[in-house]
Amino acid sequence: MTDPKIMSPFKYKFSTAISRPINENGYAKEIQVVKEYIDERKGNIILKNNYELTFKGSYSKWRGDICTTVETGSFTISEKGGKLNLVYRIQIDPAMVYLTAIGLTFLIIFHQAWFIGMPFIWLGGVNWITTLTRNNSMMYNIAFEIDKLSHNISPKPLT
Repeated sequence: MTDPKIMSPFKYKFSTAISRPINENGYAKEIQVVKEYIDERKGNIILKNNYELTFKGSYSKWRGDICTTVETGSFTISEKGGKLNLVYRIQIDPAMVYLTAIGLTFLIIFHQAWFIGMPFIWLGGVNWITTLTRNNSMMYNIAFEIDKLSHNISPKPLT
């Protein structure tokens, strides 16, 4: 498991290797797995080709799910060192970072009454951490689904 690479407080990059053969014509089946997963989680697809899928999150109560706190996300399948990698880049909602910063500022300024900043830190910081954890987990779930394409794993019927 890899840690997210921090590009800024708002942008993160996750990546993992996937066990699929390298294909010069693109990865339509693999990207379709990603599309279905994002559609299920209420993301709005804005770009899809044989190598990449980009989506936007939505605050709509009708579309709320894991994509809610992600402003934009992008899945790319790329070759690195003779292996395929699934790379997931997200830009999270800045409100989470700003709320955490406001809470920390209150904590520093009003150190005698430190509890003033705690609601902001809780609201922003916990959502920030939850967003990163859930999106990293989602990337690994998608990679597992893509790997199942290679091994033709089908679910066994329950008896």
